[in-house]
Amino acid sequence: MSMINSGLLEILLLAQHKADIKLGLHSKRVACYAFELAKELNQSAEFKKRIFLAGLIHDFGFLKLDIDLAKTSLHLPLQKDAEFIQQHITEGENLLAKVIADKGIIDIIRHHHEKFNGEGYPDKLTGEDIPLAARILAIADLYDAMMVGDMYGDERSVPSDVVNYLKNTASGNDLDPELVDVFLGLLERTPVFYLPVEDNDLRLYKVVYLTPGILELGDLCDQYGTILVGKGAELTEHRLEQIRSNYRGQKIIYVPTEKA
Repeated sequence: MSMINSGLLEILLLAQHKADIKLGLHSKRVACYAFELAKELNQSAEFKKRIFLAGLIHDFGFLKLDIDLAKTSLHLPLQKDAEFIQQHITEGENLLAKVIADKGIIDIIRHHHEKFNGEGYPDKLTGEDIPLAARILAIADLYDAMMVGDMYGDERSVPSDVVNYLKNTASGNDLDPELVDVFLGLLERTPVFYLPVEDNDLRLYKVVYLTPGILELGDLCDQYGTILVGKGAELTEHRLEQIRSNYRGQKIIYVPTEKA
């Protein structure tokens, strides 16, 4: 039995994308990272599917809040805005529980802003009292938000700075330290997003890992579409290290459009 009807999922993603494109793309990237971390932890196919679906709609509650997403920093809000912003958790839970019967997905969404040290929300859970899937999603969510800088501005973060923050600040405080270590191992494999054009009506990304050799899938671009490495270029170990450490923001491979 499907966890979410495919038609309903399409409606939810379309609504999210139309409300705020950057929020929609953030959710698609978070879903991919969460899936990859769950895969690395040898979780079941059902677990991986559930966390991927939860990632796609984890911030859906923002659509219920009366805010201008383009002018609001959702991950580093001012103290006076924090309580209001936090409502996106319960608003999303309440909205989605009306149309999604899978309680596991709803629980992930409710708890993805809990912190390992108990200072998160909405229930101030600590450590392993936080569901594993929510702890995984929290890492993917924070990493993507930091990589794109202020998600609703133009700043992009240097990957090495984000890695240092995860390792030295967030680990053990915001995030599960054991899961952070596994995630940092994934980053050492140079993950980037790939946007397939075949059988991909929802325009979902998947993660691919770059290796030395010729870049064959397409142009490697930054989050704004600027080409960083062209299709057919050689990926040396030095270039891969640059991508992992120095190239700002998220990296996406777009398949070149065939000219008529």
